[in-house]
Amino acid sequence: MKSGLVMLFFLAVTGVALAEETHIKARLSAVALYEVPQGWAEEFSMNQGDPQSVISRELHEIHVRLSGGKASRYQTAGDFLTGFEARSMGEPPEKIGFVVVSGKRSPLYRRSVPVSLPPPDTAETARFGAEEFCLVSAGKMFLVLSYSYGDSIPDPDYDGHEVWRKFLTDFRVSR
Repeated sequence: MKSGLVMLFFLAVTGVALAEETHIKARLSAVALYEVPQGWAEEFSMNQGDPQSVISRELHEIHVRLSGGKASRYQTAGDFLTGFEARSMGEPPEKIGFVVVSGKRSPLYRRSVPVSLPPPDTAETARFGAEEFCLVSAGKMFLVLSYSYGDSIPDPDYDGHEVWRKFLTDFRVSR
């Protein structure tokens, strides 16, 4: 009897999670057209009221985040750029150039992100890596596309940055 109830509970929770993931995927798919690079995995979640996709391979991550909706922390791209998620240690992100995404020229930014935090009772310092991101207009909303590698030492076996640049080249906005 107990095992049957546990199984029903598990199925109910799993069903809710799958329904939420399907809803997030549908919201992103209505705006963003992209392919998951070969050998990478994709997961969907909500981030500060925004639907997002996290595409990953080991420590490499590409994020596709749809912002500017009613529940979003950031109503405009300008709000995002001045918000804490775009800043590095309180400083604005560094503009490192331009990329063409979905036929439009967009500034490309870089910021430092912690990849390893020391235990609180030690004198060790945090290790930082770089995150690149750009903002792409999607009607009244906008997309935050970003890439990071979860270590301060580059991956000697795989060039995730090259995959990121191809991802940007192939990415399309459907609105």
